Amino acid sequence: MRRRPLRALLPLTIVALVGIAGACGGDDDEGTGPIQTDLSGAYVLVSVTQGGVTLGPAEGATGTLTLTQTRYTLSVTVPSPTGPVTTEDSGTYQTDGINWTQVSDNAGGFQGVGTFLQAGSFLTVDVTTAGVKVVSVWELTD
Repeated sequence: MRRRPLRALLPLTIVALVGIAGACGGDDDEGTGPIQTDLSGAYVLVSVTQGGVTLGPAEGATGTLTLTQTRYTLSVTVPSPTGPVTTEDSGTYQTDGINWTQVSDNAGGFQGVGTFLQAGSFLTVDVTTAGVKVVSVWELTD
């Protein structure tokens, strides 16, 4: 089986990568407010999948993700035919159950929506931004 390089990890896609959850939300007296999950911490990239192509550290993909209650900071490096490409991004995000929305601070303020799953120290994120779907797996380091 031949592996193709992950070509389209442009800033737009990286924004999609970051649609991680863990944010703000409020409680109301009727219990209908967002169900927020605290995912705060520092994470390292385990894998990223786009267009059926999965890359991890063995293929040259690396990354870090830092989450607070309401903000994310991301740095991801992926291989390309012309050499490694690094993208950095930051923004705000919000969870509600297993769903999240996020907005990049970068020009255009791209919004991503999707779902997440937290299992032990692993966080799996499935997010779509402007029609680009990316699934990423992260491991908590702190």
